[in-house]
Amino acid sequence: MKKRSRAPSPFGIAALDLFASALGAFILIAVVIFPMIGEVVPDIPAPPAPTIMAVPTPDSVVCPVCPTCPVVAAVTKPIDCPVCPTCPVPEPVPETICPEVAVPDPVECPICPPVPAPVICPEPAPAPIQVNAPHFRFPHLDIIIALDITNSMGGQVASLKAEVEQLAVLLNRISPSFGIGMVAFGDRRWESPLFLFPLRELSGPAANRAAFRTFVNGLSVGMGTGRGTNPDQPEAFYDALAAASRMTWRPRSERRVIVMVTDNPAYSEEIDRSVQVATGIGRPEGHRVSTVYVKTGSGNQPATEEFLRSVAEAGNGQYVRDVGGSLTVNLLLSLF
Repeated sequence: MKKRSRAPSPFGIAALDLFASALGAFILIAVVIFPMIGEVVPDIPAPPAPTIMAVPTPDSVVCPVCPTCPVVAAVTKPIDCPVCPTCPVPEPVPETICPEVAVPDPVECPICPPVPAPVICPEPAPAPIQVNAPHFRFPHLDIIIALDITNSMGGQVASLKAEVEQLAVLLNRISPSFGIGMVAFGDRRWESPLFLFPLRELSGPAANRAAFRTFVNGLSVGMGTGRGTNPDQPEAFYDALAAASRMTWRPRSERRVIVMVTDNPAYSEEIDRSVQVATGIGRPEGHRVSTVYVKTGSGNQPATEEFLRSVAEAGNGQYVRDVGGSLTVNLLLSLF
């Protein structure tokens, strides 16, 4: 009988090596991992995802030249991310410039008639606001105007001529009836220092109004000088006031006012007498003596203003300082 060979098989040895290697790896893993079993492992949060800033879409701009031109994009500036420095930053958008396009002139049709432009009706004017305000009216009024007609008073004489009709209309509206008298005066050294228009009712007869208009239109500065002189500033103020006080008032008049219009005072020896006459005129109820100071030449004249103010106070009237307005305005202010 043949004897069997006892040499080891190569396949058996390989299987044994594989098993031994696996067992060694298991033992190594067990030695490393088993001591960690049972310990609490803290949760490590995942790193936050990077925040990307939203870039607003630029507003589109309509091309002002041609409607078919692409929209002009606005330039967007880079935005720095406030969270992380590595955040992607949007790139600026380049600006698109629209090329100039020639706009053709409109062509008129040689056959069709031109279309008329539409007529736009204007909006109606708003209705006036009605204000129920009381109307002020004087009682029956008489006024005597004493006007200085020396050479420096040319503006006031011209104003009265231009406004004589308006003065009559205004007085007719603020009073049920009115009368007007006038004293035109100059310097007492003139040949004729006074010119008188006796007080008449102008709210009634048209002839009286025409006569007053004729008298006013005949006035001129320096008209009474004649062979006289006017070397000084004082005027015939006292003579004019005295002549006005002697005029006859209408019986039915309830407000009676003398208005002295001048740019110079009375003579020094007549100042006190002028104040006394004004005091006597203004003593009865409804009587007034008012003064209007007209500034002429250069600078103020405090002495003239003081004199005219004292006359107005003595006559229970108004002191009016002319500021370059019309004589009618000054007269109306002197009536209150």
